[in-house]
Amino acid sequence: MNFLIAVLIGAVIGAVGWFLLRQRRADALWLAPVLGIAGALVASVIATVFGRPGYGYKEAILQVVLAVLAVGGLYVLTMRGGTTESAK
Repeated sequence: MNFLIAVLIGAVIGAVGWFLLRQRRADALWLAPVLGIAGALVASVIATVFGRPGYGYKEAILQVVLAVLAVGGLYVLTMRGGTTESAK
């Protein structure tokens, strides 16, 4: 159940990231949600290894934070590398 919630959280944060990045990066359509889901799943694994059994607010917060950091990393890389439009 934790992983299902992690996928949902990551997908929502990835969709928001896609909305913010769609003008700057053409592959943000699939990359932002994938990175959001990956960040939330990593958080779920960390919480499972180091936490107590069950799903709690600490795990949810960790999932949101890592998903935002993953999508934010894509945003930072996009800001540094410029837009894909300028590469043409």
